[in-house]
Amino acid sequence: MKGFLVTIFFVIQLLAVPTAYGQGVNIGGPAKAPQENTDFELAQEYYVNEEYEKVLNYLDKLPANFRINQVYELKLGCYLELLEYDKAEKLIKSEVKNSRNKKAEYQADLLMVYQKQQKQSKADKLVDEVLQEVEERPAMAYSYANAFQKKGYPQIALAVYEAGERQMPNANYDYQKALLYGELGDIKKMYSMYVEMVERTPNYLSTVKQLLGRALREETSIENSEYLKTVLIQKIQDGGAETMNELLIFVFIQEKNFSGAFLQLKALDRRTPTTKAGIYNLGNVALNNEEYSLAIRIFDYVIKAGDRYPFYEQALIGKLKAQSLKLEEDGVTEIAGWKELQKEYFKTIETLKGLPDVGPLTIDMAHLTAFKLNETDTAAGMLRKLISTGFISKEDVARAKIELGDILLYNGDRYEAILLYGQAEKAFEQSPIGQEAKFKRAKAAYYVGDFLWAQGIFDALKASTSKLIANDAMRYSLLINDNIALDTNMEAMEMYAKADLMNYQGKRDSALRLLDMMEIAFPGHGIQDEVLFLKAQILTDQKKYDEAASAYQQLIDLYTKDILADDAMYALADLYLEKLNKRTEAMDLYQKIFTDHPDSFFAPDARKKYREMRGDAVIN
Repeated sequence: MKGFLVTIFFVIQLLAVPTAYGQGVNIGGPAKAPQENTDFELAQEYYVNEEYEKVLNYLDKLPANFRINQVYELKLGCYLELLEYDKAEKLIKSEVKNSRNKKAEYQADLLMVYQKQQKQSKADKLVDEVLQEVEERPAMAYSYANAFQKKGYPQIALAVYEAGERQMPNANYDYQKALLYGELGDIKKMYSMYVEMVERTPNYLSTVKQLLGRALREETSIENSEYLKTVLIQKIQDGGAETMNELLIFVFIQEKNFSGAFLQLKALDRRTPTTKAGIYNLGNVALNNEEYSLAIRIFDYVIKAGDRYPFYEQALIGKLKAQSLKLEEDGVTEIAGWKELQKEYFKTIETLKGLPDVGPLTIDMAHLTAFKLNETDTAAGMLRKLISTGFISKEDVARAKIELGDILLYNGDRYEAILLYGQAEKAFEQSPIGQEAKFKRAKAAYYVGDFLWAQGIFDALKASTSKLIANDAMRYSLLINDNIALDTNMEAMEMYAKADLMNYQGKRDSALRLLDMMEIAFPGHGIQDEVLFLKAQILTDQKKYDEAASAYQQLIDLYTKDILADDAMYALADLYLEKLNKRTEAMDLYQKIFTDHPDSFFAPDARKKYREMRGDAVIN
């Protein structure tokens, strides 16, 4: 195995490293004769085939100045494979005399030969001589250290850098030393070196953040990350530069300790008032990580600073989003909580009057008013007024029409909803907005029983740039195709579409009763997997998690090969993880999705969640 690795190493050297003597041409001489090239190519081929004696025979035929570096690498590789260490040593020493500018690389090769022969005294003497040379000529430190590192001697490379720094205090090898400490597994020293890099050269901040980000993602020791934070906190307490605070904030964010990051950002802001950009950005990070209460506090901090700061308006909007998502997360159904949020929307819209954000905010408020407060007429009025103003963008007009269509569909006015979806689609045919409108238009047609027309649109949307729309379109297309072929009068399909619409309209108990009737009326019908899936979704919305899990499991057991099997597995896994505290069962299902259904829409997310639960370092 070791011989194979050495072979691979030298082949890579030969293919990847250009010669220092003019990219393989004679300096001042004629171009290579075809025979010389042929001999060299044959030598390379024999090397790959591990016929080392033949390699040496062909190399001996070549002129002395032919591709000097590549020939050297091939010869050295052959001698090492043939265990002819004396010849290897002689070759290296000869090259040292002939090519002083590559002395560092040859010395590293010589050390390797001594180590392979277990000639430790010679190896130690060579290292001592190198260190002595570096102390006399500190500018050589980088060449020697780099050569030793490449050959797999990080400890010696580190000693070389330190010798160079002793003689040349202004030399800066912090970056190289940090990488070497990491290679040696001394993570604490690596972290300390990163901190010193930023202290000494603040411009290294972004580079160090990248390096730390990678290291912290792979970090398995809490002790090491705690050490890093302790070092940074001590630097800050000792009056260190703001960059130390920025690094500490960065570490907290990598650990998803957004509360700790917020405390540090506030401390930094009190010392040196800023534009609040960092604090606002942290609010968005907390929001995206579903820490809604903290996000609200962070946005509040920016808002209280006043509208003289540039992120004031964005913080107002961010706070509304966080408040809405918090109410959703808490499962708030009481009118009072949503009514209070509606007042916040009114107040914010008034504050931002005349700004482009008013359109999207009004659409969000209308959604809340219709679907949380059940004031559909009021919500529809808001949207009609918004559409008619002429002061919002074309995109916002289209979004407002889609939202109005949703509300009218909820109210039972399916035909006007289809008309509005069509208008939005026509305005943005090739964009995500247009594709969303097209999908909703097809679904509204499906609700009213126009299955074949709806299927035609679903088929067209299978190629949507939105994976979610494409996945849903595929599902509905197959639902219609599979079930109208089995039922010439389409009775089962019509009942299912009616139950689906009832669920959309919030009539969940009625939808469940209709689905129960379908299980009795159509035993063995191909639509039964869809019935179970919709029932499980409704039961989840009603917080009847055990019943929902039972419905999903029944679907998985009875319809393992059907299209909804992976959908049910993913939904059940999420239910186990988030609501029923069954981590083992969730992990098993996530694994089953990406192993048994590798082409599933859910496979990438299932794999990511599985690895996170297993404790792997996941890179986004």
